[in-house]
Amino acid sequence: MKKFVFSMQKILDLRNFELDQAEAELGKVNAEIARVNNGLKEIAYEHVKYSHYADESRDFSIHSQTQAYFVLLEQKKEAYLAELAQLEAIAEEKRAIVRECMQKVKVLDKLKEKKLQAWKDENQKKEEMSTDDVVTAQSYRKAQSEQAVG
Repeated sequence: MKKFVFSMQKILDLRNFELDQAEAELGKVNAEIARVNNGLKEIAYEHVKYSHYADESRDFSIHSQTQAYFVLLEQKKEAYLAELAQLEAIAEEKRAIVRECMQKVKVLDKLKEKKLQAWKDENQKKEEMSTDDVVTAQSYRKAQSEQAVG
């Protein structure tokens, strides 16, 4: 029996490679988003930590330094939020590319499945015809041998 060969296998492999690349790019952007979110969490933690520290102190210079530090944290937060907005836009573009690549792979996979099913059906018909030919030949030989004996 002849082996199944999908004529567009190289294209399917290329599409799968493109999908893998697109997913890797999206993963990099998602890692950057996670890094920025961790920075924002760290800023929030620092703000709470130094708020408690300043509240417990009665020294005016500590309150003044804490307020200056809060201004710095606010600037860092604004920078992180701007970076996050840019990264989210890039991530959305990467998601669209991944969806498009997935669609291309899906189309070729469905075509391959249809071709494989057609190939299986054709091979099954050939096998059934071969079996019918063998059974017919055996019946013919048996009939011939019965006529020769009788």
